[in-house]
Amino acid sequence: MAKAATYNTSGNREDLSDAISLLEPEATPLTSLAKKETATGTFVEFQADRLGSPDISGVNEGEDVTSFEDKAANRAKLGNYVQVFRRSYMVSNIQQLVSTAGVPSETARSISHCVREIKRDFETAICSTQDRQQDQGAGSPYLTRGMMKWLGNASQPADVPVDYQCVATDATTPITETLFNGVLQDLYEANGMPGGQLTLIAGATVKKDISEFSRTSATTRNAYHVTQSADSKKVTLSVNIYDGDFGYVNVIASTWVGRAAATPGTAVPTSALLVDPEYVSIHTLSAESRSALENQGGGQRGYCEMIAALTCTPKAHGYLT
Repeated sequence: MAKAATYNTSGNREDLSDAISLLEPEATPLTSLAKKETATGTFVEFQADRLGSPDISGVNEGEDVTSFEDKAANRAKLGNYVQVFRRSYMVSNIQQLVSTAGVPSETARSISHCVREIKRDFETAICSTQDRQQDQGAGSPYLTRGMMKWLGNASQPADVPVDYQCVATDATTPITETLFNGVLQDLYEANGMPGGQLTLIAGATVKKDISEFSRTSATTRNAYHVTQSADSKKVTLSVNIYDGDFGYVNVIASTWVGRAAATPGTAVPTSALLVDPEYVSIHTLSAESRSALENQGGGQRGYCEMIAALTCTPKAHGYLT
């Protein structure tokens, strides 16, 4: 028996929602935490210094001063190259004219994507193990050194003197409270934590390990017992602030930390950066900008770009991996 049905009738309208879901991580904690500075060249330099070791040997009564010290001898100059971050787009003339569900302007949406992608590109670079590189042309552009590399992950940079290298590290997983406190102790003994407040930018696995500090594990350590009202119908077992023997540590989850230069698209959930925000800066040579290029007949073209470098004093920070 012949009948008209949805599968054999032409002209049926499609039901296409105007909502477009974009499920992508976009938080950039290190970019948000770092101090903001202005760069004036392609190589950003900064200085670090240290005090001499304590001397309690004493001085004889009436003894004249016969020897002198160079108080600038311990001063070191460090530096990093800027890096150009760029994302481009092109929209055909016809695509710009047709009606697209949920997209009032394809060009405007493309520009928005570029801006957001650059933000993630920059965060990935400054949290990575990438080393700095001077522009040599022919596919060898300027690269800015990522913080993991500044701290010596995947080999210590040769230009960072021993006195200023990171001393607070641990490469054991899972991260236990004893290990975490050990890293904090190392950092305190090295620099006294002059900033007073630390932030742990933690991969997903490390964030989970930190939360486990508050849970019952009687076979390995004393348990923390938490009494919580049942009225809220909620159980809170996460740790966002760790209050230990050596100060407060804010714990922030991040998917960008510790990525390798060769595989920037691969997350490293077992990595974490222990950051003192007072001693890490972003130096911007060119802030995020948008440039439209000439339409040569094919459609609207353009790109978004920023140029910046990361600087930090390695001795002020630590890392887990």
